[in-house]
Amino acid sequence: PGNFPVYLAKEKKTIYFSCCSAVSEKEAAMVLSDYPASDVCEPIFHAGEWLRVLSDDGYWLKVYSIQTREENYIPNSHAAKVYHGWLFEGVERVKAEELLRLPGNRVGSFLIRVSRRGTYALSVRHRVIMHYRIFRLPNNWYFISPRLTFQCLEDLVSHYSDVADGLCCVLTGPCLAAPDPSQNLPSLPARMGRSWNFNRGAGDRHQSRTLSRSSSTRMEDAFNSVQSFRLTVKHKQHTFM
Repeated sequence: PGNFPVYLAKEKKTIYFSCCSAVSEKEAAMVLSDYPASDVCEPIFHAGEWLRVLSDDGYWLKVYSIQTREENYIPNSHAAKVYHGWLFEGVERVKAEELLRLPGNRVGSFLIRVSRRGTYALSVRHRVIMHYRIFRLPNNWYFISPRLTFQCLEDLVSHYSDVADGLCCVLTGPCLAAPDPSQNLPSLPARMGRSWNFNRGAGDRHQSRTLSRSSSTRMEDAFNSVQSFRLTVKHKQHTFM
């Protein structure tokens, strides 16, 4: 993947957001596991942290952390792109369970995971984490139970947010939905002046990274729009014969 990118610290700023609304729909991501690992050094990113993807070179994601207000790099294997606030790309069953068990989730918290093979599954937090395979018909309609099909995943989520209809419970909100926008996010200490020592397969490469501070006012426009989790798309349902 080439040289390890330089980490850039961002000036702190209080941000209000709701359910991934602080990031563009096509640019949201979530950290899957602490990075770097705690046995290497203090992690920069923590599992469950919401990110805004600024660029993607295939291995490294340049991201802006919604929680720390810092701009840094993370391997794409440690983060999953998220669409609609609940559709997680490339997240496997075990990792979905880890995310749904994190503090901040509750009964009914959910995510839909799409595998690298293109299959879908709904994972829901209950007494235990429940998983439901989502089937796709030749006409590209979706269903969990064959008696009820949906034209798109948004319709499926909208329906099961209103009624359990065979699931373990009603869907109450996306995995790790963001705090109420009326509440301030806690201020976190800046991370500056670290040295990193990573083993990246080709041998240990030790490089000192100096973090430079810069203004984050150019980020303000990215956080002006707030969207509600509750989908407004009128759901269509079709009885499977």
